Amino acid sequence: MTITDRTRKTIWAKSGNKCAICKTDLVKDKDMFNVRLIVGEECHIISKQAKGPRHIHKNGFDYNSDENLILLCCNDHKMIDEQVLEYPVEKIIEIKNEHEKWVLENLSNVNEVTTNKEESVFDNLISFVTAKYNKEMNIKSSEEKFNSSEGLKIAFLEVEKIKRIIYDTVERIHNNAPNYRITLRDNKKHITDILFKDKTLTVQFYEGFANQAKSSYLFLAFVDGYFREDGTVDPFYPVTLIELIRLDFTFNEKGEFGWRNQENSSEFFSSEEIIAIWLKKFFNLTLDE
Repeated sequence: MTITDRTRKTIWAKSGNKCAICKTDLVKDKDMFNVRLIVGEECHIISKQAKGPRHIHKNGFDYNSDENLILLCCNDHKMIDEQVLEYPVEKIIEIKNEHEKWVLENLSNVNEVTTNKEESVFDNLISFVTAKYNKEMNIKSSEEKFNSSEGLKIAFLEVEKIKRIIYDTVERIHNNAPNYRITLRDNKKHITDILFKDKTLTVQFYEGFANQAKSSYLFLAFVDGYFREDGTVDPFYPVTLIELIRLDFTFNEKGEFGWRNQENSSEFFSSEEIIAIWLKKFFNLTLDE
């Protein structure tokens, strides 16, 4: 069964043409070709597909009902489906309910028209310039911090955040799947290794030269096999590299600190984003075999 027109009309009306997360308009103004761009997507909270994000098998459950759909922009749709640890079913339902409540409270007077058009134009101009100013100041502030002694301290705060996310996630898995023997072992590169089903996910941090944030990077790798506790490889039981990534510690165009892929500079991740992606990869790898 597909999503019906009635269901579509319901969720679009309740969402007020706004993304439930970022609140952006989901139908944009016409372009030079007189075409409207639609960036809204009807997203399933619980996936019907066995390997889909947040899948739960429910007999007789209508996966295409408006209760199981949330309206998002394409960027936030991709985010919640790739970061399922950060966006479980309960959190998305809460986001949906809060957004629909917000629509009722804030968009009930959408038919009111601003009478002073000139004031509206200048207000928009001032908002535009102010936003640009704030963006430039954020970038300047981040650049100054990054190039000072504070830069490496911020990097280590992100490293501690990554380590805490790993430990908290594995603890939650242990609570729900106590018979899985997942071992966490801190490594000499400030973070930790995860050992599970003869595979290892190693998460390491390398400081830049002269204790600077510049040239500091995050290293993640899957290997088939285990390392010794001192981080060396047993020559009689060698490990096989499966996948790796290196990400420089830096800041983005918003002034937010995070990690940029060394091989693809367009890929920038927060600490939460990159660890969620690689934890998901690791457990998919170990449990799908």
